[in-house]
Amino acid sequence: MKKQEGRPLGTRERLLWLLDQQRPVHFTMAAEITATFTTNQWLRALHAVQQQHPLLSVGIQINSSNAPEFKFEYGRIIPLKIVKTATPDAWVSELEQDTVQRFDSTCAPLMRAAVYESDNQSVIALTAHHAISDGRSLSFVLRDLLNAIDGKIAPAYDMPPSMDSYTEKSRNAANEIAVDKEIINGFKEQPPKAWPKPQIQLLALSEELSSQVIKRSKEEHTSVHGTLSAALVWANKSWKSNPISIYSPVSVRETVGAEETTSVFITGRTVPFDINVSKSFWDTARDAKYALAGANSLDFLSVFNQALLEFISTIHNWSDIANFVNTKLAHDFLLSNLGSLPFSSHYGQFTLKSIWGPFLLPGSENSYSLGVATINGSIRLTLTSLGDTELKPILEGLKDILQEQTAYDLSNGDDSDCLHCK
Repeated sequence: MKKQEGRPLGTRERLLWLLDQQRPVHFTMAAEITATFTTNQWLRALHAVQQQHPLLSVGIQINSSNAPEFKFEYGRIIPLKIVKTATPDAWVSELEQDTVQRFDSTCAPLMRAAVYESDNQSVIALTAHHAISDGRSLSFVLRDLLNAIDGKIAPAYDMPPSMDSYTEKSRNAANEIAVDKEIINGFKEQPPKAWPKPQIQLLALSEELSSQVIKRSKEEHTSVHGTLSAALVWANKSWKSNPISIYSPVSVRETVGAEETTSVFITGRTVPFDINVSKSFWDTARDAKYALAGANSLDFLSVFNQALLEFISTIHNWSDIANFVNTKLAHDFLLSNLGSLPFSSHYGQFTLKSIWGPFLLPGSENSYSLGVATINGSIRLTLTSLGDTELKPILEGLKDILQEQTAYDLSNGDDSDCLHCK
């Protein structure tokens, strides 16, 4: 791996670093494959992807300007844990326990790996600190790891820039804002508080239903993300308070032409849905799509970065961070939809069965995180909660709503139930 220079954290990376002092914001992606490998084989594959992705060799330290920066620590390997499970599905409960483990952000690497083995199959789970990766980029690392374990090694990337470098007003501005001494001293004086073990529930929509969702969303002039948002609202409006708010991360990596390496290139919006207003399911789905329109544009990125910069400049103590979490980041659901992931299904030594995630810890016991990834024609849903509400009925209710709303009425031999087919 060629030696690379660290850099100051950008505004988005710095926000995630600050939030992690208040609550854990790391997250996980997992892949199910039809093979097992030795510990040394996994370690070699992890070493290969660490050489490929620069931010997998950094910690976050305070520089001479009292601003956080990525600092390279070469030679520190990605931690690997291998667990033998009694049944193929037991890995989920193991991951629930592993998820509460926090990172020491001052030390590299800010990613760890776990392999859960059972009956000639493995689940490889990668967990990353959110300051070095968003969901899409962690999926790239997972893809490259599967290629590496199969013997295919890709070239290394250069150190990725921050989102700030693409907007004039915020370029390098975050490094000019010093971290308040009270916060720096707090890092030393109080360890991060323990976090409760979450519940995790998985659901794979059939290829038939997934195809219906994709096709009907297009016909109704919305997106799959809009349809899933509407399904969340409709499936939960009988017991959630009004309005139901959904926070959606939005990728800007295609907009700025970012490379497929670990990095953070997301904006986001919280959209409130008034459940007392009488609207059809598809009107709700279209509202969800239009509410996010433009959130991946350079203009929005500029406004987004500037807003984060102004917030960072007002952070002076721990209560400022807590207030931000409880007000600006409050939501009922976080919906992180990675879309269709371009993974190969068949490798030389194994078959890829599924991709799951992102698994992201919610900010409170009253909120939920729903990760969505589409692989092999199937939409995969991952629901995570800190509360004690049973999750399986929530996902089953979501599936029932999708089945009901995307089905066509063919009883009369036509598809007249489709508003926009004609």
